[in-house]
Amino acid sequence: MQRLELETHLTAGFRRLEDKEFLNTRSDSLSVRIPGTDEMLLATGFDNLDDHASAVEAADAFSTEAIVALHSCIYKERPDVGSIAISSPKGARILAQSGANLPPLFDEQLRHIGPPGVARLEKVELCSQLVKDAFRRGRNAALLGAGLICLGMTCERAVFNAELFEKCAQAFVISRATGVRASIIPRWVQIVATRRLRRDQRKAAASLLNGQIPDQLSAY
Repeated sequence: MQRLELETHLTAGFRRLEDKEFLNTRSDSLSVRIPGTDEMLLATGFDNLDDHASAVEAADAFSTEAIVALHSCIYKERPDVGSIAISSPKGARILAQSGANLPPLFDEQLRHIGPPGVARLEKVELCSQLVKDAFRRGRNAALLGAGLICLGMTCERAVFNAELFEKCAQAFVISRATGVRASIIPRWVQIVATRRLRRDQRKAAASLLNGQIPDQLSAY
């Protein structure tokens, strides 16, 4: 019953990313951890898009084997993560190409994506230490080449985090393009939001270890 539920969430999440045009390369993928095991369910590239494919293959797309290894490595290093979304939305691609760092613009951004600063990974063949560094302090997002990796306690949360990051990235790149200075949220708000995130991550890790799907989080 649980596996069927996970498959349903995976399919819905993958379609949601595709409908929003977040899937544009063969590297783009979505996975869910099977609680209480070392296994995962994975939807990648074009194989699962069927007739709905709108993505185009990118020249720097990584191999399927490398992407599977990356998903597996992240799950190993982050026991609180129940789902991983690798996508390539437009705002994140522009941010990656600009070399700029995404500042903390919204409290919801820190509540779900994590502490300020976004790691930039140029290769998918990563050692565990690089993965640890990219997602340290409970951070749930990193740039992979011109793509985006978002982590979540559940499949819905991983997809939401990709959408949230894209919203923040678009707001930031538009402000830079128009010369408008982006407002950064106060330090005390950053501390409160990230503390709440780490608390929920500890609960999620315990649920996954016990073979349970973590509870969904509210919007904030």
